Amino acid sequence: MTTLPTVIDRARAYLAAMPAAIAGQNGHDQTFVAACALVNGFALEPDTAQDLMREYNSRCVPPWSERELMHKINSAVRAAHRKPRGHLLSNASAFPPAMLRPETSTASAPASSSHVDPAIAAESWLRGFQANEVDVWEASPIRPPADWRLDAVCLLEFLFRPGELVNFVTNYTVAARPDGTPKASPQGTGETVERNTLIVRWQRAMAESAAGGWLRMNPLDGHGCQDANVAAYRFALIECDEIPRTLQLSLLARLPLPIAAILTSGGRSLHAWVKLDAPDRDTYRATGARMLTLLARFGVDTRNKNPSRLSRLPGTRRAIGGEADGLQRLLYLNPQPIQKPILT
Repeated sequence: MTTLPTVIDRARAYLAAMPAAIAGQNGHDQTFVAACALVNGFALEPDTAQDLMREYNSRCVPPWSERELMHKINSAVRAAHRKPRGHLLSNASAFPPAMLRPETSTASAPASSSHVDPAIAAESWLRGFQANEVDVWEASPIRPPADWRLDAVCLLEFLFRPGELVNFVTNYTVAARPDGTPKASPQGTGETVERNTLIVRWQRAMAESAAGGWLRMNPLDGHGCQDANVAAYRFALIECDEIPRTLQLSLLARLPLPIAAILTSGGRSLHAWVKLDAPDRDTYRATGARMLTLLARFGVDTRNKNPSRLSRLPGTRRAIGGEADGLQRLLYLNPQPIQKPILT
């Protein structure tokens, strides 16, 4: 016999899919959002919400006191909400996908039963906030050039230093995705060129191919393109193509992260370069892994842990696997980012 999840089951699963509150990373607002989901979205009474918030609190760093949790709940009760009370009760998307399927037995329930669609998780966290390309462009401390073909030159000028070796790849192979559409992947090690030399070359003519191109975010030592050849552990990559691009941009604009650049891929995803400035490879990987784990609920690709990772090369056009105009463009550039949202 199929057992339907109770409101508390659904609220617990929804809460488990929300990111934990982390000190220094907008933790107060995140905890308030969680409380609003319980008392407004699921229409729970404060005492019941308090019990569930204790479970959520076990993931917070540092944990809140009982008094602080109750204060968040009371604030959520008094707040003016954009959506009516109980709106998550009638929303099928508030059910984690695994909970919508009939259970064969309690023992065989999958560990992923608390999964919430990344788009729903992002919308819940954003609370109606939206940003478009013009908003982000206007907030950019360094405005991308009017000629999009010079975007890579601009990126090199502000994010790499004279004498550093920059690697890019334009060769590719093509394979079919499961849906039959073509997917181009970088092939080979590409070229590694000194930053100033490459700026002069790309000012004359930008590198290009039918697949666009790829650029390594971190400078190399000139002896290869592996993690061991990275000369400065400066940037990490955030990519989340599991949610719509408009939602990706809103999320990147709102996250309290030191984002140095946001690029379009010519396809369905955006690439954000987050400044880490790690002293060594181990610190880079550990810091990057923590960040990606916290963002995994939004569909962020958690495989982007290696410092030799390729990102998309701006200033090129992607025909294979591209969408719309296929342009790989620079939307936002901040050489000295700090840990705060681009837009508030």
